[in-house]
Amino acid sequence: MTRYFLFGMIALALICCKGKDGSSSEKENTIPDHLYDKILTYGLPNTERQILSDGISEKWKILQVDVAGCEVTQKLMDSVAAENNRTYANLESKYGRDWKERYERDLQDFAMKRVDVMDVLITNKIFRDKLKQCNIEIDGVDKDIIQSKTPGIYEAAVYSFDEDFNRKNCCKVRVDINKRTVTLIQ
Repeated sequence: MTRYFLFGMIALALICCKGKDGSSSEKENTIPDHLYDKILTYGLPNTERQILSDGISEKWKILQVDVAGCEVTQKLMDSVAAENNRTYANLESKYGRDWKERYERDLQDFAMKRVDVMDVLITNKIFRDKLKQCNIEIDGVDKDIIQSKTPGIYEAAVYSFDEDFNRKNCCKVRVDINKRTVTLIQ
């Protein structure tokens, strides 16, 4: 049993560390480079942290960018550290010395807010009807959630995958967790 678990973990690490094009991430960056500070990463992706940092990127104007998979050189690690040190200095001048602690608190808060967003969504008739139109089960909702500039307002892009694992967009909604309302955007 342990041997199969170990084999599975190794296979998962190899799959996660390299995308179809040989890169560590297939996510396309459509945000203009000059508007966001970038924190570079490499190695086995921390997908949960990536989801959370994507969710608060609009507020902080910070992107986490994978620059390499699991196989890295010392030269790459040194260059990433040097670039990140410059980014951290820039972020400190923008947000103050305690920016890292506040950023981490925002990540943790966003993790909890994602649960609140889903709680509002699953009880909303408009959302449930839209899921039915897209043939998505309520317990299998794939979504990208981002925090808006207005406190308590979130946008969620809901999607599924076809049999060839191609993403099929279902809808975009705006969720107000304070008023517990859902507005269909598209």
